[in-house]
Amino acid sequence: MTDKKFKIVFTDFDFPSIDIEKDILSEIECEFVTPQTNNEEKLIEICRDADALFVQYAQITERVINSMTKCKVISRFGIGVDSIDLKAAKAKGIYVCNVPDYCINEVADHSLAIILSLGRKIVQFSNSVREGIWDTLKVGKPIYNLQNQILGLIGFGKIPQNLFKKASNLFKEILVYDPFILQEIIKKFNVKTATFYEILRYSDFISIHCPLNGNTRHMFSLREFQIMKKTAYIINTSRGAIINTADLYQAIVNGLIAGAGLDVLEEEPPGINFELAKLNNVIITPHAAFYSETSLEELHNKWAINVLKVLKGEEPVNVVNK
Repeated sequence: MTDKKFKIVFTDFDFPSIDIEKDILSEIECEFVTPQTNNEEKLIEICRDADALFVQYAQITERVINSMTKCKVISRFGIGVDSIDLKAAKAKGIYVCNVPDYCINEVADHSLAIILSLGRKIVQFSNSVREGIWDTLKVGKPIYNLQNQILGLIGFGKIPQNLFKKASNLFKEILVYDPFILQEIIKKFNVKTATFYEILRYSDFISIHCPLNGNTRHMFSLREFQIMKKTAYIINTSRGAIINTADLYQAIVNGLIAGAGLDVLEEEPPGINFELAKLNNVIITPHAAFYSETSLEELHNKWAINVLKVLKGEEPVNVVNK
């Protein structure tokens, strides 16, 4: 055991406790600070002499990173790291770590659940029965057989690979767009690759599974919705800002596309008068795709192990900014 006491800052978290993390880090002496803030000035003040950061939603900007004098590692509670300035962290020699290999089944299942709910108009039927309407055709028309439809996947990492296996017998065809896909993955899954615009033109359901970055921000805006089928649905369990929310609303109310299923939004939580939530052909869940009791426990363990390894002078398991 080292005789050095490390300052560990949990910038923010919405889970009940950090007992699992404290237990994992108990083999080194730590001081735990939990400011529960996303305010840049407060983060600069609190994190200045931190040895490590645990981050859930807080924005770790270039200013925050450059103000830190001792930090060795920033560990993100989840897969995405778009809330952290990776370039600034790399310049400061700070590891940025995530947990890319949890909730693979959960997000794939959630995506498929949304796809099936949209395709079978489950929400509309349920709402109509609650309102005293018992009329299949009046409420549900049109519904199409999935065996005659095409699913398009944007991105083909571990989660969409899992979804591909689950959905392969449900659809007529599954098209995949991923400019970084390896030939060995194409052969392994026997996937049919397509261009982005082929996905837009031919897919009846488009499911998004790519990271948020400069190239993918507002990847789906009015122009893309105009190319999609009027009967098509878009599903996003990745990052909210990949879709231009205002354009999506206009596309749906004007009949450019049939509807949407969203587990992520540009603003989370949305405002009280969020217009998309009022539409009967839109399913919105509260960034819940990652969740199961199993995945949550795995996430708590893995993001803590990343920090422990760095503070012990070892290489972390999942480094984003190598």
